[in-house]
Amino acid sequence: MEDCQMFTDVHSKEILSTMNSLRKANKLCDVVLRVENQRFPAHRIVLAASSDYFNAMFTSSMKEKDKSEIDLLEIPASVMEILLDFVYTETVEVSVENVQELLPAACLLQLTGVKNACCRFLERQLDASNCLGIKVFAESHSCQSLLHAAERFSLRHFHSVIENEEFKTMQFEEVESLVASEDLQVKSEETVYQGVITWVKHEEPVRLKHLPQLLTHVRLSLLSVHFITDVLDNEILIKTSHACRDLVDEAKRYHLRPDLRDELSGPNTTPRAGTDSILVVLGGFGSHQNLVDTVESFCSKTDSWTKLPNLSRKRRYVSAASVANKLYVVGGYDGKSRLSLVEKLDFGQEKLQWETVTSMHQRRGLAGICVYKDQLYVCGGFDGYSRHCSLERFNPLTEQWTMLSAMATGREGAGLVVASDMIFCIGGYDGTNLLSSAECYDPLIDQWSNIPPMTTQRSGAGVAVLNNVIYVCGGYDGADHLASVECYNTRAGYWSTLASMLVPRCYVGACVFQGKLMVVAGYDGKILLDTLEIYDTASSAWKTMSKSMSISRCDAGVTVIRPV
Repeated sequence: MEDCQMFTDVHSKEILSTMNSLRKANKLCDVVLRVENQRFPAHRIVLAASSDYFNAMFTSSMKEKDKSEIDLLEIPASVMEILLDFVYTETVEVSVENVQELLPAACLLQLTGVKNACCRFLERQLDASNCLGIKVFAESHSCQSLLHAAERFSLRHFHSVIENEEFKTMQFEEVESLVASEDLQVKSEETVYQGVITWVKHEEPVRLKHLPQLLTHVRLSLLSVHFITDVLDNEILIKTSHACRDLVDEAKRYHLRPDLRDELSGPNTTPRAGTDSILVVLGGFGSHQNLVDTVESFCSKTDSWTKLPNLSRKRRYVSAASVANKLYVVGGYDGKSRLSLVEKLDFGQEKLQWETVTSMHQRRGLAGICVYKDQLYVCGGFDGYSRHCSLERFNPLTEQWTMLSAMATGREGAGLVVASDMIFCIGGYDGTNLLSSAECYDPLIDQWSNIPPMTTQRSGAGVAVLNNVIYVCGGYDGADHLASVECYNTRAGYWSTLASMLVPRCYVGACVFQGKLMVVAGYDGKILLDTLEIYDTASSAWKTMSKSMSISRCDAGVTVIRPV
């Protein structure tokens, strides 16, 4: 018979329990902690084993090393009792009443378990009225996880935070850091502006000097013309400041001179990465060669996936786009025929349900779709017989479609995007050849022209625009499913290559989500994908998003909606 080691998990607990009984009976204790004239007998070995603070005190040359009684300052007696209970029992009761004294004491005595318990407790207590104070409290005690949690909460709930007294009493540097954050989650810059004005007016005489600096962090160009003229122009604090008026004039110029927007573009003309955004993935081709009617959405605010109402019928080759509060799904293939069907999901309604709107003039699968000046443009696609070169426009107000000038080449699987006030249709398949060519449409004169071709022919690529640069990701070149990415500089008029995605993706969706280029789902040549990748401009590399979809798919509609 072989020897074996046997372990029990109750031995250490029984030892601690016995030693705690001895402590409370003041037996075998070899040190007394004096706190606020109260005496707490204890065992040096237990204190040293539980706390680096006591370990250093009893094992180094500190003067307290051999003392039988030790005075501890800055700790209330009631808190000392709780801390000793933790040392001997491994449990601690944290409450609203004791946490503000318990956490500093735990930090002083280096009781990591109590410190972590306090941080977890405070994290659960976070709300709009206390998150800023908890952030400061966490920073003063080097509680990094709590600090980051409080900071995230204040960024996610900024609209509620600015209504509370804590915000109004913040220091200038703290306010500036908050409103300047790229991760601030707001439905519009109106909320940021209101926060700045609220803070300044709370102590106007001493804070007025900070208004111009704070306004530089409000993305005024993203405010509506009505808000600029009706609110900003009538705000007395702005009217009496040359620096503030200059900032407002720059925002007006951005709206009045669309021909200069490329020149004026920059961080302050780009929505914040934290702006409330919902990524939506609709329909497509799923496992076991089944068409999909499932609609999934990922919310930036909750950092989670949820289900939206299913499409009215299963379909692939769909196109999707959003205008204001409305999400549109266009065309596709239902297993029998290509569709001209158009449906919308109105996020302004209390109950979300798909509604049918006016159909397109032509049936289209794998059509390109984009939004220009709050109207849908749909181009190309396959009707079951031929690849369209036609373009049609949908007005959401009248719900009517209008045919426009056609492209030179019929295309399915092409990308359609807006950049520099022009519409670009890129790549695709014409029924004979996979295409590297691209065309550009000028909405002002209803006319198409050619632009330089891509370096690689691609169909089913994901195409998106960030800062007026067009990114074309993956696709199929006739031989391989591609991971390569190239981008077109609309100002300079040339193509360049970018770092390849982590995996090949064909029939992939692409979008800009929270200010970053993202690719969604697709087919890698072997399996359907449920993953998403994000391009990190700082490292010039792609990384996989940690939270995948519930369904692997390709040929899906992908869009981002920002409910207002």
